[in-house]
Formats: sequence, structure tokens, C-alpha cells
Amino acid sequence: MDPNYTPNAEYTSNTGYYDSNRNYGTGAQPPQSYRARAEDDPGKVLGIISLVATLSTFLGFNVIGPIVGIITGHMARKNSRSAGFADNEMGKWGFILGIVFISLAALGGLLGLTFAGVAGLAGILGA
Repeated sequence: MDPNYTPNAEYTSNTGYYDSNRNYGTGAQPPQSYRARAEDDPGKVLGIISLVATLSTFLGFNVIGPIVGIITGHMARKNSRSAGFADNEMGKWGFILGIVFISLAALGGLLGLTFAGVAGLAGILGA
């Protein structure tokens, strides 16, 4: 080894990762997908799951779909706000529609029980 060798300060960093702000002389940048992934909203995937789960009501998941949508929508909005992003729109709509669909299912169930009760009472009374 050369006794007059001095290490270049640019290459002695202990960060362990590529720093896009540092000039390494090659001009190479990491692919855009790597930079964009770090800047994405952390609640984005949960927001999509929330909206899809809530809309699965139309496929026959009348109770479990909206419940999953409400829970994941709340989690998505919380993750987005804690990371400093704006409110998660898909999470918000999954949450709101989940509450609406659960309310409609409860109202339909109560309405069905009411009709069943009236019909049963009419049958007992012989009307």
C-alpha cells in the first residue's frame, strides 16, 4: 500500500446506500421507480383495499365487505395523515360508503323483521 495514499472523502461515507444528491462522477441516478416508491403515500394501498372491499357489497358480501372497508379506510386515512400527506380519498370513500352500506343493511334487516312480525301477527289473528 502506498504510504502517501489519502482516501477520497466522497467514497468514505458509511451511509450504506446510494445518495442521489452526491456527485459520484458518473451521473448515474437510480431508476425513477425507486425514488417514487419512497415518496408514495403509505396509506395508498389500504385506501384501494378499503374501496374495493366496500364495493364488494354489490358482489354479495353485504356485511363483511363494508366492515373491512370501514376498518381499512380508517387505517389508510390515519397512515396518510401521520406521514404528512393529504387526506386519503379512496380510504375516505371506502369508509363513508362502508358506513352507508352497513346502515342500509341494518335498515333492511329491521324492515324485514317488521314485515315478518306484521305478517305473523296477521296470521295469528286470522285476518
